[in-house]
Formats: sequence, structure tokens, C-alpha cells
Amino acid sequence: MSIADLLLLDEDFNLLGHDDSEPSHVPLVRPEFRGLVDLQSKEIGRVVGSEQKPAGSHQFFFWANEKTLTLDIGHIVVTFSEEAAVIGVVDEPTRYSDLRSFLDDYFDRQVEEAMVFDPPSARPEILVFAVNVLATKHIRDDVTSNRPPVAGPVYFATPEAIDYALGVRNFSGVAIPALMHTNGNYERELDGDVVLDENGNGVFQRSPIWLDEDYLLGPEAGHANWTGQSGLATKTSHALFLISAVFQGLKREQKSVAALMFNVKGPDLLWLDKPAIPEPGFEDAYQSAKFNGLSQRDQEVYQALGLAPTAFETLRIFAPFKPTMQPRVDHGQEAIHLEGERASSSGRLNTLRTAPGQTSQVYPILWQLSPLLYNAHKVFERDDLDDKLWGFISEIRDDRKIESLGELNRLFAEIDAHFEERPESSEWHGHHKFTIKKARNRFNGLLAKFGGLLTDGRVEYGNLPRVDHPFIDQEVRVVDIANCNTNVQELLVSSVVMEIWKKAERGELGVDKVIIFVDELNKYAASGSQGGLRDTLVDIAARGRHLNVVLFGAQQFRSKVDDEILGNCGTSLYGRVGDEEITNASYRSLSETAKAELLGLPKGRMLVRHAHFRSPLFGAFPLPPTIRGMAGQTVFNDAKTVIKADSHVSDGLYDLLKRLTKGNPTFTKGKVRNETDGFNVEAIERVCHYVERNWAKYVGTSAESRFTPWSVAQRAIADNRAKMNR
Repeated sequence: MSIADLLLLDEDFNLLGHDDSEPSHVPLVRPEFRGLVDLQSKEIGRVVGSEQKPAGSHQFFFWANEKTLTLDIGHIVVTFSEEAAVIGVVDEPTRYSDLRSFLDDYFDRQVEEAMVFDPPSARPEILVFAVNVLATKHIRDDVTSNRPPVAGPVYFATPEAIDYALGVRNFSGVAIPALMHTNGNYERELDGDVVLDENGNGVFQRSPIWLDEDYLLGPEAGHANWTGQSGLATKTSHALFLISAVFQGLKREQKSVAALMFNVKGPDLLWLDKPAIPEPGFEDAYQSAKFNGLSQRDQEVYQALGLAPTAFETLRIFAPFKPTMQPRVDHGQEAIHLEGERASSSGRLNTLRTAPGQTSQVYPILWQLSPLLYNAHKVFERDDLDDKLWGFISEIRDDRKIESLGELNRLFAEIDAHFEERPESSEWHGHHKFTIKKARNRFNGLLAKFGGLLTDGRVEYGNLPRVDHPFIDQEVRVVDIANCNTNVQELLVSSVVMEIWKKAERGELGVDKVIIFVDELNKYAASGSQGGLRDTLVDIAARGRHLNVVLFGAQQFRSKVDDEILGNCGTSLYGRVGDEEITNASYRSLSETAKAELLGLPKGRMLVRHAHFRSPLFGAFPLPPTIRGMAGQTVFNDAKTVIKADSHVSDGLYDLLKRLTKGNPTFTKGKVRNETDGFNVEAIERVCHYVERNWAKYVGTSAESRFTPWSVAQRAIADNRAKMNR
């Protein structure tokens, strides 16, 4: 019996709670460690050390029992040092034999085939696994142990051991489930029988991989980053799943949180308010869109993680207008009143979410000239921005307080008059007429360059929500730039992120935490690049966790992202990675086995590194709780391409009212349909806009106790009904 075998025993046999009815194969483990070890799966191997590969405090080796066929890379096991249990994750497997070269086996095989009888014995082989240590639990809670394990038995870990290895006991914030880890041992019934699935196969033990809120969202550490091949690594899917988990976890703790996302690909993020599980009446529509929703296994994972597979309650989508379709000032007017334009603007916005009844949470982005003057380096070409042009821009921005293109054109008319009256003059207010001519030429091209985003007059939003205003709790704010040109995309991303960052510095976010999700991060903060947005993202990565803003970034090539951003990232997740990328130094902290696994990682499976983990872990996740973007577009927007069950023009109003009442309506879909009988699409749109605009005025005031979204809607319905009957 080895030292480790002896250490499994307690000096006082009775302290073990030994029961004579226990099977004889169950060893006597110290009481302090019994919850960490899956004794019913028996011993799966024994720690081994050699001169070339000794056991260390960070890595050790064990040979596996030949009958343990479920053991594999990524599983978590437990063994023992002198007075501690050592918990580790299985890494590289290697088979050993007594052969000195491949030729030995080849010649032996020729001899065996020449024999007329079977050889007396097969050549012995052993399977050895490397294990990276996750944690060591000492008998005494006040003692920290990092001693290597001694030669002795190895067991599968229990969920209690896995939680200990993840450091859950030391979490200072909410435990956020990020992935589900599957081990090599079986789940068991209370009587010890293996749990079987519908096919009669044993169900493997699963445990959540938790992240510490304070190390994901700050203040201790912060930020998360996803890496992987486009379409194969499911980066956006897992980001949505994790954000949903964060929202639910913080809501239980009565903490407020919101998310800002940029939609850069088709309708990817436009239907986050629609559930992955079809509501009654939409089952056929989901199937026609080739989206089967969450499987039973996915739903079981949600339940095991303590999450509800529900869509985001409060979604707001912001988009500029389509090129040349933005509102313009009429003759004699100075400003565009965007709130009044809203009812007729939904089809003109540059977004794919355009279906009647589905645009109540879609809002316009429209700029006057003044914001562009503060982003001149993003507006004009680098070669154009010499000191002379900078001086003219400063003149009209700081001295003249020009706000719109209309005002600027009137100024140019005054300058023309100045030169007509003084033909001998070559300057106006110290600016040469050739500089002014150049400036006029560049400004005249802005409406085409930033088509749909810029207009010629001043813009007044009224009570409309704005993309850079404070957030509300549980809000997901999506800026749709997928169909915009590159100029508009880069300007919107940089300006919105910078404005939110300024609000964070002033303490005006409106919520406890804001998550900024940026896809294609390498485009906006490329390694070695310079620019305002890159500097802002670096600043968020460095200080954001202290100011309640965290950056969730995703990209195909981690090696192309600025090192300062990655260096400040407390959580990193890896999907499938290409071989041309995995050789980069950005992956040097991963073992060769982990790198090899990433080359062929299937969808729905990721490798995660977190501030609390001593070694990265593999895990899987279910589909996100919302419908996939393309499927959502087919089901809810492109009515001609799918058979909708029992649809009605007022269903968008019902969805809006249900969202505003937080899923606790005092009305039914049938009642909404009856009240709006005979209404056309335009009338429903007017009602939706009225409800959202006026209900926002009541929230947080004494009027909120006297009104409901439904009562506000009934007033709007009555007004529209009266207009129809005139």
C-alpha cells in the first residue's frame, strides 16, 4: 500500500462514517475529501512520476485503468498529496510500451503471423495522461498547499470538487454560468444506479463553469473576448448567451445592467426580443424558416444552469436613414422635428427590421453638421486635413457656432459677398480664399459621403430615445450599421462608444453596469493602429471596470487585436481557430493539446480562461435564448416567404404592450385585436408610437400608478378610431 493509499484512511476509523453495507471496492477517504471524489466510479488510474516526467505542483501524470473508457481530454480528476486533495484538468494522453523503435513491433508482428498458434501474451501498453492542476484543497482551511501529488489513486471529480477548483468559494460577486462542463463519470440515481437517457445510454456528470461577476464586469477585473473562425466558432451566439446569463444573474441581485451592441452582419442582432422557443401559433413559421428552436437537451442545460431561456425584454434598435432618404428641411424651416417624422420614417431607415407592427422599438439616428465638426479626422481625408483646413473648421465650430449645413451655406454666401465687395482681398478672417474654396468643396460632398446619417438642417429629437442617452435596466441597445457604408459605420461606432464613455466618466450611465459588445474588434482596435476609437477602446479596457463599463469583443483573429486591450481582458473564450492563427504568440499560454483541440472544436463548444482559473477549461453551451437573426427575419419580417399562423396587423402592438408591462399584461391578444378591428398598418404604427412616447413620460412618476400601457393604448386607439369615422 502506497503513502497515498494510507493517507486516504483516517486514524480514527469511526470518523469516516464507515458503513459495513458499503461495497468492498469503495476505499476509505478522509471525511474532508469525500465530497470531492466520485467513489462510485471507482479508481480510474494512479499517479506516476519518472526521472524524465516527475509530478509537479502545476502538472502531474497518471496512468489510466484500461477499463476506464470514458476518460478524455478536458475531464477533471482528483488525487492526493500528503495532506491535501489535488484537483486538475486532463491534458495530453500518451500510450507507452516497452518498444525501443517502431521496427521492433514490425518484426514481432512478422513472427506472430508465422506462428501456427496464438502468442502467449500481448505486448503490454499503458495510457498516461498529463493533468494541469486547477486547485489544491488542504485538510485545514487556513493552509494553502501547492505540493505535488504522491503516487496513489486518481478519481473523477464531483461537482463540489469542480466548484472548488473554479474558486467559486472566493467569488466576491454573482456567480455567472458561462459554459457547461461534462465529465467522464456518470450521473447516478439516489440508489446508485446510472441515469440513462432516452436511448439507454448513461448520462455523464455535468457541472456549470462559473464566472465571477466582479472579475467579468468589474471592479476587480473585467472584459471578455471571443476568438474563432467566422461561422464555426459561434462567437456571437455565446456572447448573447452570456449576456443573457449576466442579465438574469444581476436581476436576481437587484442590480441594473444594460448592453450596447453593433449589428454588423445582416439581421444578426435585430430580433433579440423574439424567443428561441416559438410562442403558440408560430411553430410552423419557425419550422418553415428552418429554425427548430431550443432542443430538449438545450432546455435541460438552461434548467441545470439556473437560467430561463427567454428573449430580452427591452430591445431598442437605432439606425440611420437610407442614403438620400433622410428628412430635409423645407423652405423657410431651420430644424427637422424627428419625433413628428417617426410615424412615416420606419420604411426609410437603413435596417432590415421593417415589417408593420415590428418597428415600434426601431428609432432613427440623424445628425446635423456639428457632431461631424468634432470628428473631423473621421470625416475628411488625412491629406486634406492640413493646418489651414483645421483652422477654418475651428473657426466655424468654435467661433461661429455653426450647427447645420444650412447655416454653413449661409456663411459661405456671406464670404462670397465679402470677396465681391473687396475684389482685391484674398483672405476672410485670416483664411485664404483658396482654403475656403477647398473647404466648401469638401463640405458639399458630406451629404453623399455620409448618406442617410447627415441632413442639412438642425435636428430636434423631442422625446424620442437617443442612441447615446442613459440606459434603462435590462435594456439591449442595438446600433444597426450592417447596410451602411464604411464611412458611416466607422463614424457611428466611434462616436457612440465615445459618448457612452463620457457618460461613464460623469456617472450618467443610468444603470449599474453597461456591456459594450463590439464584433470584428480587430477592425476598430487593430494591433499597431492609431486613432480616436482605438484609444477609447484601450481606455475602456484599462479603466472601464472601475467606471462600470466593460468591453465584450469578438474577432476571427486574436493576434490582430491591440495588445493593451487583450492584456486587460479578464476572461477569454476560444472557439474553433485556424492553423494559420493558432501558431501566433497570442496563444502561447495554451498547451499544445489545447491548441490541437481548438483546430477541430465543434460548434457549441469553447475553451475559457478566467481570472479565477489556474488552467483553461473546455465546456459547451446551448443555443442562445433568442431566435437566430436570419430565421427571425424570415418569420417576423418577410411575411411573403413564410406561412404565419393566425397573424394580425395589431400583433406588433400586443408585443409592445407585453414588453412595457414586463410580461404581466392585463389584456389578451384577442382583446387587442378586437379593439383595433379595421385598423390598417399606418394606424397601428401611430398607436405604437403614441404608447411608447407617452408611457415613457409616466415611468418613475406618480402618474405610473394611475395608468398602464394598455390604458394609454386605449386612448390612442379611440383617437384613431374617431379620425377614421369622420
